[in-house]
Amino acid sequence: MKVLVVPMVARSRMGGPWSRAQRVARAFQDVGHEVMLAWGDDGNCVDPIAPTLEIPVPSPLGLPEAIARHTFPLASRLGLMGRKPVRSFEEVLWLTGALNERYTRAAVDMLRSHMRATRPDVVYSEFSLAAVITARAEGIPCVGSASEPTTAAYASNPRNSAGIRRLLHEMGMPAPASSLTIFEGMRRRFIPSCPTLEPRAGERAVYCGFLDEPSALTGMPRDCALVYLGAGSVPAGVAVRAGRELAEVLGCDVYVAGAPEATQVSDGHTVTCAPRFDVAELLPRARVFVHHGGQNSMMDALSYEVPQVIVPGRVFERQFNAEAVENARCGLTVRASQPALIARTARTLVDEPALASGIRGVRAELSSLGGAACIVREVEELVG
Repeated sequence: MKVLVVPMVARSRMGGPWSRAQRVARAFQDVGHEVMLAWGDDGNCVDPIAPTLEIPVPSPLGLPEAIARHTFPLASRLGLMGRKPVRSFEEVLWLTGALNERYTRAAVDMLRSHMRATRPDVVYSEFSLAAVITARAEGIPCVGSASEPTTAAYASNPRNSAGIRRLLHEMGMPAPASSLTIFEGMRRRFIPSCPTLEPRAGERAVYCGFLDEPSALTGMPRDCALVYLGAGSVPAGVAVRAGRELAEVLGCDVYVAGAPEATQVSDGHTVTCAPRFDVAELLPRARVFVHHGGQNSMMDALSYEVPQVIVPGRVFERQFNAEAVENARCGLTVRASQPALIARTARTLVDEPALASGIRGVRAELSSLGGAACIVREVEELVG
């Protein structure tokens, strides 16, 4: 079977779509299927594990490329992006430029040319709108990743999708009010979560839990804390100050990801800062994981049974994840990115085990759903 995997690409730093696309591509490869992995020169798509097809990268807000390349990285470093509320996934697509009509035409033309030349048996969309549109136009089954907060029923802003509707009308295809409805038309929608965390996943939804089988818990001493407050949502300085407060309140070493490399000492404990860390090394030791509420961070914490303090800011999906984690008794939410408040909440979470008493059950539920192997089986049955 020939599989084309197409991730969402964007100028902003977002590792989730690419890492999940890579994992899905590897799962198909592992059982002998032929995989082509689309990628874009956006800074996120690195070290591809399969043959690649380069696709265009949208310019944020549809701005000229020369302006966007300088403006948005600066806004990200200053934490300006976190000051704007993001109320729906449709707004995310608009902000990244993925709803720009000119960009979508270019992406569809590129993908259409490739599909006509290679005729894949199935297209897997990791939140790539152009991939879903093109596959439908070419009559190729399309499946992909999905989640409850990215559905139109959860939240949408159809005004941002006027250009997509014009393009669909021109292609002779149904043009729903919201572009998010296009994703919901995929033949299978794979939810990398579980019913406890996302109880209303919508039609054609298949829960697959952790994409990878979680590592065995080692019983290592829980002697540190990990902080990652996202890219662009919170200034790096706030994350570093949160790290210092945590070191004092928890009495342990702290690792702060997403900040320039530095090492500080706070109340006799080390606060180590770096752009990134290997979470597989740190989370088995972590007493608490303070993060921004991204899907990957949430799942990493659950995989290693680490209590979470989530600082979701003003982003709809992160707020959804934070509420789900708190309701499942896997952690707590902090609504304001105030270092002292974050540290006090982490102390509360560590001191009151009942607040994280649901972690083991949710981890078991996620582990039981089949992961990336479930995706492969479902697609094999669909394509037949």
